Amino acid sequence: MTLAAGDARPVFFRTSIRVRYGQGLLQESFHLTPKSAYYFRRRVDDNAVHLEKIGLGPRDYDEAPSEPRSHSELLSAPVISVKLLVDDDEPTHRKIWEARLRARIAIASKVLEEHSGVRLKVVAVETWESDDSQHDFSRSFREFERKVSPEPGTLAIGFSSQYRISQGRVHMGGTRGVLHPYVLLKERAPNVEETERLELLVHELGHCLGASHSPEPQSVMRPLLTGGHQRRMGARIQFDAVNTLLVAMVGDELRHHGARSVADISRSTRKRMLEIYGVLETAMPDDPAAAQYRKMVGRVTTPPLAEDTRLVLQELVRAAKLQQRGDSSENPSGARSAAALKDDALTNYYVRRAATTALRIESAHRAKAFLLAMGIFVDDTNTLRSFPSTAPFVHRVESELERRERIRLQGEPTIRGRQDLARHFFVSAHSLVVMGGAATRGIGMAKELLDARHGTGFSFADMAANRAGVIFAEQLLKGSVTIEEVGRSFSVADYMPAIAELAEGMGLDALQRRFGGKDQSSVGEELDRIEQRILELPVYAN
Repeated sequence: MTLAAGDARPVFFRTSIRVRYGQGLLQESFHLTPKSAYYFRRRVDDNAVHLEKIGLGPRDYDEAPSEPRSHSELLSAPVISVKLLVDDDEPTHRKIWEARLRARIAIASKVLEEHSGVRLKVVAVETWESDDSQHDFSRSFREFERKVSPEPGTLAIGFSSQYRISQGRVHMGGTRGVLHPYVLLKERAPNVEETERLELLVHELGHCLGASHSPEPQSVMRPLLTGGHQRRMGARIQFDAVNTLLVAMVGDELRHHGARSVADISRSTRKRMLEIYGVLETAMPDDPAAAQYRKMVGRVTTPPLAEDTRLVLQELVRAAKLQQRGDSSENPSGARSAAALKDDALTNYYVRRAATTALRIESAHRAKAFLLAMGIFVDDTNTLRSFPSTAPFVHRVESELERRERIRLQGEPTIRGRQDLARHFFVSAHSLVVMGGAATRGIGMAKELLDARHGTGFSFADMAANRAGVIFAEQLLKGSVTIEEVGRSFSVADYMPAIAELAEGMGLDALQRRFGGKDQSSVGEELDRIEQRILELPVYAN
């Protein structure tokens, strides 16, 4: 990597990383930590270039490494889809203004990608009718939000020719904060050059990605974009180091979590952003931007259990990537390549990996986060994502983008050789955490009766997997089975009895003939026998 004076660039990593720098034979090495900013300076005493950390709060001294990433992950740039709009005051023909604005957004996209890893893609171009009697930009912005939908994009960028760009500290553009889906810019000004319009666009896009105002006079995030900076020889549009860190962290949330709003940003990243805004607020006491962003991000609260479940789920997805690549270095069995695992052995691998990860979580949440994450991970049918009692939590933990990636990677983990039984087992375990045992048992029964009427038929094998998942969760939550034990030696055969003799595929008539009519008393007795068999498994009998 080669940096010109004033340049700032992100380096994406989640494990320890060491960089070398210097001139000729004078090479030095420096250890970097995640979510931190560094700068080069030439010392007066020895005239040598040194790399130093910028102090941005307590996290600068946190050396705890997190998960490494593959090379392919680092190269995948998240894309923000853009709807481009002009208002009815635009004086030129569409063929002219569309080409001009598409070119501007393309250049802005390159600047953003250099600093945040995020690209822009125009997916729609439209116009809207603005209220010409309105002379307050804030009200015009609200009108823009009310009249325009970002769809089919996720970000609407509007260019209004209703206002002239004025000199001094006035609104030349605006957005409401991190990942807000609207940006509005003033376009009408004959004495403003295209490079200055471009800088204004990048400035507001920087705000969308979490950048605040900067005291650095060359930064695109300086509070006032006037003064002819972009007319000077060799002027470039560049973010300062601190705001590069901010937009890169938000870009990382887009890449790995599909974040669509500030509420989707992980708790650890939000905490780091708050520290940085606090430092900027101190550095610029007369500028309100950092304080506003600190309040905005600080208002967001994510339940710790959701964050802990996300942590376990992310490790499961990472484990799925490893087993697809055939990386045996982290296979808990130590005997076979992860890529060779399939069926019940693959389930054992995932469960042990999830339980081992859960040990890093606060003890009060370990078992719950493990059970919730396993249910989400194994469910490839959207059962938990669509059921009213479980959907809100699942949507908070996993985005739609993350869900598609998980399903692509997870393979076919089974219980007793069947993928559907693995789903029944872990979805039931997840549901018990959310709804309790009685409701989960009742829902499982209702689903099988529905299948008997209109579907694949009533299955006692499915019911056995449901009840085995419920009992597994109950025993884990009350401590009869420990998370350490699960992480060390989980095996499907230990927690799920054989199913060979269990009746399946029965329609309602067959169910009534064999198990005693509409009151289902014999069905209940059969289910009681199944639960008793589960409780007599050695892992519970001990």
